[in-house]
Amino acid sequence: MSRKWERMVQKNTKNANKTRKKQGKPLLSESASDGAVTIRGRSWLLPLFLVVVGLFCFLVFRTQEQQDTLYWVTGGSYIVLALFIFLVRRPFLKVGKDFLLTRRFAGDRRVEPSQIQEIEISGGSVVISLLNSKGRWVFTRLIHRMDTDQLGEKLKEFAANNNVALKAETQG
Repeated sequence: MSRKWERMVQKNTKNANKTRKKQGKPLLSESASDGAVTIRGRSWLLPLFLVVVGLFCFLVFRTQEQQDTLYWVTGGSYIVLALFIFLVRRPFLKVGKDFLLTRRFAGDRRVEPSQIQEIEISGGSVVISLLNSKGRWVFTRLIHRMDTDQLGEKLKEFAANNNVALKAETQG
């Protein structure tokens, strides 16, 4: 798209949002939403491992000649990668009306209610068992740093609306 076209689209979007706001309607960016709720966590296990590897590189290779500074780059790269994973690449579960979406190693993975065998909600964890791949999505308060109470409530609504088997354990 050309820059002139982009500027024209932004200008028209801005004007349309002003009039929609005056009329009490949602903004254009908000009206495109499908009502899905995203619950985000924080990945800390892999970043911790990468920081330890980076510090290991610093400690082991510090006795090398001072002209050889590639070990500084290697150790620093591990630490920067750990910061990137900790701050940017956060685990999430997006609960929509008729789908669940999460990030796996190979990218985002989306499942429909017909592909879900059972949703199990216990004290500090949520387990979503899938039919075809015999896989399970596990979200925990300790490992993924997710608000499992909020996640459990959204998944209870999802299971009720889509006739998915739900196994909820009460805390006691």
